[in-house]
Amino acid sequence: MPGRVIIFSGKGGTGKTTTSAATAALLAEQGLKTLIISSDPAHSLSDVVCQPIAHDEPTLLAPNLYALEIDTFQEAQNTMGGFQRYMENSYEKGGAAAPVAAELAAQPGLDEILALNRLREEADSGQWQVVIVDTAPTGNTLRLLAYPELIVGGNEGKNFLKVYKGMAGFIRAFKQSTPDEKFFNEINRLIDIMRQLNRFLLSPQVSVRLVMNAEKLSLMETKRAYTFLSLYGIGLDAVIVNKLLPPASAQHDLGPYFDYWANLQQKYLQETEQSFQPLPILLSYLERSEPLGPKRLAELAVQVYGSLDSASHLHKQRTIWVEEQKSQALRYLCLRVPLVEDVSELSVNRDGSELFISFGRIQRKVSLPRILNDAHYKDFSYQEGVLRLSFETTPVLATGGPLKTPSTWVRSN
Repeated sequence: MPGRVIIFSGKGGTGKTTTSAATAALLAEQGLKTLIISSDPAHSLSDVVCQPIAHDEPTLLAPNLYALEIDTFQEAQNTMGGFQRYMENSYEKGGAAAPVAAELAAQPGLDEILALNRLREEADSGQWQVVIVDTAPTGNTLRLLAYPELIVGGNEGKNFLKVYKGMAGFIRAFKQSTPDEKFFNEINRLIDIMRQLNRFLLSPQVSVRLVMNAEKLSLMETKRAYTFLSLYGIGLDAVIVNKLLPPASAQHDLGPYFDYWANLQQKYLQETEQSFQPLPILLSYLERSEPLGPKRLAELAVQVYGSLDSASHLHKQRTIWVEEQKSQALRYLCLRVPLVEDVSELSVNRDGSELFISFGRIQRKVSLPRILNDAHYKDFSYQEGVLRLSFETTPVLATGGPLKTPSTWVRSN
């Protein structure tokens, strides 16, 4: 049976590694067989738990607690070795020195995809009751979570590879340098990995927890991450505000310097609670000593989660659904896209049975439910964090092209 998966993300320096490790240590103490995985290329998990961690197989840290720091280079060699070698040889034939060719052959994002796939394999192995993931800073993580939908063009990607594979076989007969069978097998495997990852990230077993500090830049980045995750249908179940100073009224020995920072944190904490309602906002205060090692980490997690079950989904909400208004023969495709301040940045295009929804530089492809395939698109509105696309249920042929932009924007309060 697949294990529960909790992905921790946040701006660099907010304390993701400590918070994720604390959650894992607490779950292990509670008797759940727990694996914590670091997918951050700059691993610091071993520093937090004060023990060396292997890169190939999980390392036992304490009863029920295991850890793995993924070696993305080795994952790439194991999965895409033939692809990498062909690319290296191509660059060398073009005149590049071997070390340069090896660097050029490293495809951007491939290591991150394979790190995510290793996570999926561990989660689906049935060995673990809970898998905790310590990720790279927010920007890298969001790119990582979007790859399964962005990198491969679905059936179009597969059809292109079939045509190219046929052409390569024809050209090879004339002794030209083209990829061999292993190259195409690995590419096809990569496409299958993408599809599996897409299903995995949208499955009920997976949720994300964002770690932030009570300061302006961290709050702004966390808001953007919330919008991004919602647009891609990935569940966010809590926000953890880390490194808090005690409120000024409770301080008797830190003086006016720290009183200023404590009051500023309280201001941003109030804004955080207003921005992310109804998500749980969990608070983590600075300790009197560094929380290092499984025992101290578990104690920190008790302070953060209190009576909550840290392994459960702390919050659940729909990210995409269909509503019906029978009196007017209308159906609405609704997507939760919170914290959109400038609605003019939202745009929607339709291509047959697929929608392309864009917000700034973020774009998601959404396949229409069958019930809307033949419906005529009317317009869309945005209110209270929900993007609502209306369809007339009278069957018409979808012609593609840009969707009609509503003349009146409905803004969220």
